[in-house]
Amino acid sequence: MLISYATQRDLALAHDVPKSVAPAVPVAVDLYMVWAVRSRRDVALAVSVAVSANVAGVLTTEELAAVGTWVAAGLHAVFPLTVWRMHRAESPERPSESLPDVPTDSEPIKAPESVWPPADIWQDFADSQPDSTTDTPPSAEDIRAAMSVLESRNGRPVTGRMVADHFGVSERTGRRYLAMAA
Repeated sequence: MLISYATQRDLALAHDVPKSVAPAVPVAVDLYMVWAVRSRRDVALAVSVAVSANVAGVLTTEELAAVGTWVAAGLHAVFPLTVWRMHRAESPERPSESLPDVPTDSEPIKAPESVWPPADIWQDFADSQPDSTTDTPPSAEDIRAAMSVLESRNGRPVTGRMVADHFGVSERTGRRYLAMAA
């Protein structure tokens, strides 16, 4: 961001913006872009303005025929695109993952348990309603046989959706069947 700031400030100075006002140009461009991305208004225009300001800053100070000039121009276009992407990642449609609570000094740090399959995997079957008219799920051998057929037919690893379609059950139950066969 400092390089982007310096490039846009230098662009303003090169085009006769007073020295006292030149630092406000990159601040205004970046604040406009952040506002646009967060409010989802004028996003394309704001990102275009920021990219254009950075590229124009490079092209104003360098020879246009130099290869390094165009590489620098492309590099300077990355800064506003990165800010746009960072803010887009935290939108309500795409919530970012929250960080786990940090333990205090008195609490020991515990490693996450990674036991697979979980011990209560069969409890899911006991607590749920059946997906079809069959009373019992297929056996682990039946699931393994279906998995080998599905894998050879599709040429890729079997997913819960593939198993669900094969047995006529929900995707969640298809994933349970995969866990049973593991």
